[in-house]
Formats: sequence, C-alpha cells, structure tokens
Amino acid sequence: MWRILGNIVEMFVYASVYLIVVLIATKIVGASFSGDFEKKISEEGNLGYALICAAICIGMAILLASVLR
Repeated sequence: MWRILGNIVEMFVYASVYLIVVLIATKIVGASFSGDFEKKISEEGNLGYALICAAICIGMAILLASVLR
C-alpha cells in the first residue's frame, strides 16, 4: 500500500518538475523568436510556432525520461 502511494507522489513530483522545466524552456525559446510567442500561437494560430513548442515538450520529455532511468 505504501509503495503505491510513494509511486504516486513520485509521479506528481516528476510531473511538476517536468512542467516547470518545459515552461522555462518555452519562455527562453519564445523570447529568442519574438516577444509575443504565446500570442502568435493562441490568437493568430501560427502553426510553425506551435510545432516548435510541441518539439520542445517532446524533447524535454525524452530527455527527462532518460535522465530518470
């Protein structure tokens, strides 16, 4: 029972660390392209910026998964 709860807590910790790292990476990449990176994705529907953001998320997920194993 305690092992399952420990795994659940560990999953939430890793997920929160992943979200923080991805948000920071997205802000850094967004600042390097333009000042209104999020606006271009959400309001203008720019597919190129959305694909860059998706690639960052997938890349960070692969990187963190390999580091944790």
